Amino acid sequence: MEENKDFNTSTEHEHSHTHTYTHSHPHDHQGETDIEKLKALLNYMASHNADHTHELEHLAEHLKEAGNVEAYELAMEAVKFFSEGNEKLRNALECIK
Repeated sequence: MEENKDFNTSTEHEHSHTHTYTHSHPHDHQGETDIEKLKALLNYMASHNADHTHELEHLAEHLKEAGNVEAYELAMEAVKFFSEGNEKLRNALECIK
């Protein structure tokens, strides 16, 4: 059986998948206005959430490959909602640029 390196499928719960980004926000915002901080945060969240959307889509494909079409379809519906939410974040960002 081929090992899945993208996420852990064992019965034990672990958070062992890898992200292609970091959760840190290393630079400071000293001297920035509140709106500049909000723009930076919205931009970060849109990018961060897009990475999660791609991970979920990958997970859905594994569900399909495992023969669980119903779970695949539900996960892909969640991908659609994630994508719509990400678009709303980008639209919000455009409103304040």
